[in-house]
Amino acid sequence: MPDLFGQSLTPEELAERVGRIEQVAGARPFVFDEGPARGMRGIDVWTGSGLVFTVLPDRCLDIGSARLAGRPFAWESSTGPVSPERFDPEGFRWLRSFHGGLLTTCGLRHFGAPDEEDGQRWGLHGRASHLSAERVAVECAWHGDQYRIRIRGEVREAEVFRPTLVLERTITTALGSRTIQVADRITNAGHARSAAMLLYHVNLGWPLVSPSSRLLVDVESVSPVTDHAAAAQDRHCEFQPPTEGFEEQVYQIVPKAGDDGLARAAIVNPDLGGGFAVSVTWTLETLPQMAEWKMMGQGTYVVGVEPMNCPFPPREALRQRGAMPELDPGESFETAVTIGVHLGAEELADLEKTILGG
Repeated sequence: MPDLFGQSLTPEELAERVGRIEQVAGARPFVFDEGPARGMRGIDVWTGSGLVFTVLPDRCLDIGSARLAGRPFAWESSTGPVSPERFDPEGFRWLRSFHGGLLTTCGLRHFGAPDEEDGQRWGLHGRASHLSAERVAVECAWHGDQYRIRIRGEVREAEVFRPTLVLERTITTALGSRTIQVADRITNAGHARSAAMLLYHVNLGWPLVSPSSRLLVDVESVSPVTDHAAAAQDRHCEFQPPTEGFEEQVYQIVPKAGDDGLARAAIVNPDLGGGFAVSVTWTLETLPQMAEWKMMGQGTYVVGVEPMNCPFPPREALRQRGAMPELDPGESFETAVTIGVHLGAEELADLEKTILGG
C-alpha cells in the first residue's frame, strides 16, 4: 500500500475508515453543460495523493486540467475546453480549439505545420485531438494491495476512400500515485499502406514554469526549427517572465536513452513549494524524437515537452529521407508516455541524476 496522508494502510484497514473508496480515489464521468464544451464528455480522476486530472473522451481521450494538491501544472489556453464539432481543419485554425491541457494528441496521419502532399491538404497537427472515443470504459478495482484506476477507449481516424487508423488508449494511475501512464496501440485497420504519425503534446505551465525553472533532458542533438529559435538555442533550457511580443521557439531534439531504454525530460522548479517538477518518460524505440515548444508570451506562457515518432514535416522531405512512419494493412505499433509529479529537494535530485546521470 502507498502512503496515504502519512499512514500506510492495508486494503482492509482503509475499508474500515471509509464508506466508499471514492472518498479517497476514483473516477467519475460527467458531461459539460455550458459554453463551447457543452455536451462533451469528461472523466474526473483523483488518486488520494493530491493528484487530480480530467480525461476528455470526446477529444481523443486526451487529458485536460491537472493539479497536485490544488497546484496546477498543465497550461490551459484562452479557448477553454471545446467540443470536437467546432474543429476547423484548415491551415492553422486548429488553434481555435486548442485548449492546451496536460496532453493533446497530434496525428494520426499528420502532425506539425500545415502541408500538402499529392493534392491533399493537411492542417496543423492533424485530426486526432478532435476525434471522439468509442467503447470507453472506466475500471476501478483492487489488484492485490494496489487500487488501480484505468480508462480505456478506441479512437478511429477514418475517411471514405482514405486509410483508417485506430488508436486504442489505456490511461492508468493508482491509489496514492502521482503518475499517469498513457499506453497506446495504433493499427492500420484499412486496406492500403498509411502514414502513422504521432506526437504527444504535453503542455506545462505556471506556476511550474517560471524564471527559476529549467528543462532537464539528456540530448544527442538539438536543432532549431526557426531562425529566432536558433538565436536563442544556447538558452533553450532556460525560461523567463511572460514577455510582450515573444515569438514561439521550437526545437527538435534527439534524446539519449537511459539504461532502461527509456527517454526522459522534465521541467524542474526548485523554488516552488520546496521543489516541484513534472517529468515525461517515453519509449525511445517508438518515439525517437522530441520537440520543445518554448512560448514565453503573455497568456500563452507554456513549455511543451513533445515526444514524437518522426521528425517534423514537410511530408515530402520525410518520404525522401525514408523517415515517414507507415503501417501496412493490419500492422500495429505500441508506445507509451508516463507523466509524473515530483516533490521536494531529494526527489528533484534523484530525478536529475536519473535524467542526466552522474
